[in-house]
Amino acid sequence: MTPASLRRLRGDARMRLTLLRWPGDIATAIEVLSRLAYKATVYARPADAALARMTVRLAVTEDEALLIDVQDPRPDVPLSKAAINGEEGRGLKYARLLGATVSCSISEDVRSKIVRAQLLPGEVSL
Repeated sequence: MTPASLRRLRGDARMRLTLLRWPGDIATAIEVLSRLAYKATVYARPADAALARMTVRLAVTEDEALLIDVQDPRPDVPLSKAAINGEEGRGLKYARLLGATVSCSISEDVRSKIVRAQLLPGEVSL
């Protein structure tokens, strides 16, 4: 969970999205993923480096929507409703400008938080 690890994450995501054959704009998807992952590495990094693990999940639904889940180990660092709605901060706001719907939830075991972005294939208008 360091900002330097984001370069590798982007490369891995590009390969995974190609293998998933998601019909949307892969560059946009990677940018959205980068915004979510950066936010996790900066704001949700635990003090104990041994616990500093971020999990990323990419999935394509039956209707070809892309789900990007970034799970971090800090459920105690909530995202405000304004941040999720893109009204404060820059990362999630930019993800929304790229066409993502953003949500946040606490994991079932209550040990982590999951920030999800959903992207539909198609054109993005900025």
